[in-house]
Amino acid sequence: MTTYCEERKPSPTKQPDAFRQPQENAWEIGSLRPRLEKKGNLSPCRATLRRRPWLIAAFLLLFSPSLFFVLAENGHAAPPTVLIRWYGHAFIYLIASSGIRIAIDPFGDETVHYRFPASLQADVVLISNEANDRSAGERIQGTPQLFRSVAALGTNNARGLLFRGILTFRDKSQGAIHGHNTAFVFDLDGMRFAHLGDLGHPLSPELLAEFGKVDVLFLPVGRDTLLASELDKIAADLAARVIVPIAYRTDLSGDLELRTLASYLDNRTNIRWIDGSEFSLSAPELPPSPMIYAFRGTP
Repeated sequence: MTTYCEERKPSPTKQPDAFRQPQENAWEIGSLRPRLEKKGNLSPCRATLRRRPWLIAAFLLLFSPSLFFVLAENGHAAPPTVLIRWYGHAFIYLIASSGIRIAIDPFGDETVHYRFPASLQADVVLISNEANDRSAGERIQGTPQLFRSVAALGTNNARGLLFRGILTFRDKSQGAIHGHNTAFVFDLDGMRFAHLGDLGHPLSPELLAEFGKVDVLFLPVGRDTLLASELDKIAADLAARVIVPIAYRTDLSGDLELRTLASYLDNRTNIRWIDGSEFSLSAPELPPSPMIYAFRGTP
């Protein structure tokens, strides 16, 4: 009985070149395999492994225990997360698991007095309107693709990010008082995000259809053009599960007339306070019912 692995090779037979077949073609002919095994052209170990592939797996796990842990770890891989950072006012910065960096409504230095992050780079910059507190895309470093207000309307592809710019207004008079506004909606890591810019009116059924259902909503709560009840209806109509209040009054808001965060949150219980100015979120972490993620303090 043979107890070791030995490759038994048939003695070479001289054949004219015209009749030689590639070695792999012989293995494609299923009828040859039993005959070769019977004649000993396959080693006993190889023949056994071909009939019992589970022996290969057992061998690998026995002599390569690290492989087991790699497979176990991959089987329970953590879900992709998005880093969400608030720099003050309406300025939101996102980093997806793919590494793409998105800056939305970076503020200028003539209106609000938040500290602008030094040397901040992004791949995509989205600007909802041309007011100084939201339109300072030139302050973002690197070589980002910049989409400004009405020029960003419709479906766009920026560095692999598909997003939609939706025409809205900054007042309830079709923009007659404060002008146009572009809201943005896009998907990252299995979640749909919407930044409403400086929205000043409720959303019509036609606009709601453009947004679709939203998982994470950046909601401007400071302007008095929208009542708190109207803000609630916007969030409910979009089916938002995480509501992030932005653009409210703080000590760094300058002369902007805005309501405070405390005024918006009055009598609410579905609040999750965020220490600092950033948090990470994955799709499995989305709350089952709407939750307000409120930043404690200022950046």
